Amino acid sequence: MNTVLKAAAAYIIVLFVIRLIGRRTASQQAPIDMVVLFLFGGLSVSAVLGDDRSFVGAMSALFTVGLMHVAVSWLKLRSVWFERIVDGTPIVVFRDGRWNETAMRRLRMQQADIRTAARQEKLDDLDKVAVAIVERDGTVSILEKE
Repeated sequence: MNTVLKAAAAYIIVLFVIRLIGRRTASQQAPIDMVVLFLFGGLSVSAVLGDDRSFVGAMSALFTVGLMHVAVSWLKLRSVWFERIVDGTPIVVFRDGRWNETAMRRLRMQQADIRTAARQEKLDDLDKVAVAIVERDGTVSILEKE
């Protein structure tokens, strides 16, 4: 039972820390982001299993994390408030030629990240961009001026 409780606690803590770190998709991850994710996994396994190297202990932890994931998904479907806490909300970082510096700092994003997203949409000049939004998954959506 101890392993199950530690696995559930680890799930919640890792979810919280990942939300605290910020938004990045796999395609946008820098090497340092990968290091952090790998360390999270290794440290979590050590914390959950400790000295218990048994098959039952490992499967209990695995099953608990799986059930926690299902529970969080279920709660997100039933509560907009909970979904916003877990997944966040889209954030406008650029609109009509003006940067939202506060949001950019909070997201730890640079103007270069938005310019890159604009270029990927074949927009080489920000004068052609109406709005740039950092989506919940960390991708940047660019809406072109009409």
